Amino acid sequence: MAMKIILDFKEFSLTATLKETAVAKKFYFDLPLHVKLVTWGEEAYGPIHKDLGVESPVPSIPKGGLAYTSNGGYFCIFFGQTPAWPVEYIGDIDGGTWQRLNQPFPLQVEIRKAE
Repeated sequence: MAMKIILDFKEFSLTATLKETAVAKKFYFDLPLHVKLVTWGEEAYGPIHKDLGVESPVPSIPKGGLAYTSNGGYFCIFFGQTPAWPVEYIGDIDGGTWQRLNQPFPLQVEIRKAE
């Protein structure tokens, strides 16, 4: 079963597909989440106030990749640079729609399961 989610920025929404990992499944079952994001270069991240554990952190995430880090309990969206430290790669924004994040975007996102 594909775990599809919606990243709703109010002005626009992006769909994403989560990976079949234990951390991604925990993230999915904790939805919906409201996350206040900050940007650092070409990454947006914000606290989710959940401990999803550590499974297999990776040092690099592709553009449009979604991640979780237990270092602070952050949800991360990558649209350029690589993470500052290894993170749990939990999914990808569908298609090339992640490119919308290269323009100014709202820093509040609701993450919910796709219907």
